[in-house]
This record gives sequence, structure tokens and C-alpha cells, in this order.
Amino acid sequence: MDKHWVFQYLPKLFCGFAYIVNPIFIYLIFSGKSAVLGNYRYLLLYFACFNLFYSVANVVVPLDIHSYRYCFFLMLSDGHFVEISDYHSHILIARCSLILSSYAVLMSHFIYRYLAINNSSLTKKRFPLFMIGSFIMLAAVFATWHFLCWTIGRANTEIREYIRQDFREVYGKDSMNFNMLAALYQEGSKETVTQSWIVTFFWSLICTAPIIGFMILGRMIIVELRKTTKTRMSQKMSQFQVDLLRALAVRTIIPICISFLPAVLCWYTPMFGIQLGRFVGKQASETYDKKFQNIQLLRSQCVWSVRRH
Repeated sequence: MDKHWVFQYLPKLFCGFAYIVNPIFIYLIFSGKSAVLGNYRYLLLYFACFNLFYSVANVVVPLDIHSYRYCFFLMLSDGHFVEISDYHSHILIARCSLILSSYAVLMSHFIYRYLAINNSSLTKKRFPLFMIGSFIMLAAVFATWHFLCWTIGRANTEIREYIRQDFREVYGKDSMNFNMLAALYQEGSKETVTQSWIVTFFWSLICTAPIIGFMILGRMIIVELRKTTKTRMSQKMSQFQVDLLRALAVRTIIPICISFLPAVLCWYTPMFGIQLGRFVGKQASETYDKKFQNIQLLRSQCVWSVRRH
């Protein structure tokens, strides 16, 4: 399928960048003064490994998002899994599930920071239990999104027929031959339209819940920091915790701004019959990978904060 050269080579460039930056980052968090991070190093290692896996997935299973009148659809734009089949459909959904799973990884960081400030045993002797819980949360988010997309999120024959002419004009292919996730908000049968509104509601709910959780935990961490600074925590350690929270906040705000908001734009504009251009949709699909590359740079704040303390 025809792709602009920027979107064809940028994911590969970012993937190579990930495999340069992450090994360096891993070395830094397990060397020298970074030992003061304690078990948090393993949580950072968890994030780095997830980042490496995601970067490869972004190259092997590239996405494309497009809208037509009252419909939006997401599909695989290139690679070995483009042809329609149940197996390839699972690959498409798994690729999308990875995007949501990144929020579960970030949620683990917020929970750890809150527990660490409260001197919980889950950050020390019982840390393996915390990591097991983090993996379970990741698997739960992945499985929930996958189940939702597989049951009511896939494009049916009616949606494929609805976008068929536009699809052929834009991509030069037949929409009947591609796996898709899609929603049709108007100009369709009652069953298809109702199902589309339901799946979009649940997609929005699953995406919004972690963001609300980040805000709540962030607020709780700030409150606890103020309490502990006045009682049992030194000024130096308090500043160290503030630096870690600041770095975590930045690593969270970036995904929200450059991945969640473009996704919402692609989901909701077709409700009003607003059709985004292909370039805009493609940009939205590619920002998911850019998110991690920005986070890679900002994670260094943790390391430099540690080395100052």
C-alpha cells in the first residue's frame, strides 16, 4: 500500500533509536549512584523492555487510520499481516492493545511512587509481589481491549461496503480484503450504528480511566510528600522524591497529549460527519511510536536526579 516516505521510514528510525537509547538507559540505572533507586530500577527496566518490544511491533505491524463521512476505521497499512483472516485480525487487535497496555505500565510507576513514599513493604521485601501485580494489570488491560475489539469492534460487511468506494480512491485497494477496526455512527443499519456507539463508549472509558487514575494518584503522592517532609523525611530525600514525581508526570503528560488526544479526534470527528485527511489520520497513528521516543529522552531526568543526590 502506498505510504508517504516519512511514515515509511520514521518508525524504523525510531526503532533503531530505541535500541540505542534503552541499553544505555539500562546501564545507567544499574550503575554507580543509581543504586539509590532501589527496586525502582527493576520497574524502569520493565518499562525499557516494553519500549523495545513496542518499537519492533510498530515496524512489523504498522497502523493506518482514516475516516469517511460518519465512519472511521483503523487497519494494518503494510507488512505480512495485511490480508484478511482471523489470525491477522488478532494481530491487528494485539497491536492496538499494546498501545493501551503502555498506560498500565505507567500506572505501575505511579503506584510504586505512592507506596515508596509510605515506606510500603511492597517496594522492599515483597517487591516481587508488586511486579507480579504489575504484570497482571498489564495482561488485564491487554485482554480487555482485545476482547472488546474482537467481539464488537471489527468492521462488518456493511461498514466495508459503506467505505468501499472511498477506500478504493484513497488506497487503490478493495476494503473487503482488509482487517479493520471500525465504527459507523450514522447512515447504517440500527444494529451496526448501535454497536458502533457502544464500542466507542467502552474504548473511551478504557482510555479515560487510567488518565483519571494518574491524576488521583499524582494528587495523593503530592499530599503524602507534604506530610512526610514535615515528619520523617529529610529535605534532601524529599527533593529527590519530587524530582522523580516530576519526571514521571512529564512521562505521563506526553502520551496523553500526543496519543490519546489524536485518537479521540479520529474517533469523534466522524460523529459529526467531519472527514479528516489521510495525512492527519496517518499522523495520529504514528504518534503512538513518537510517544515512546520522547519518553526515552525524558526518562534521563530520573538518572540525572539520582546522580545529583
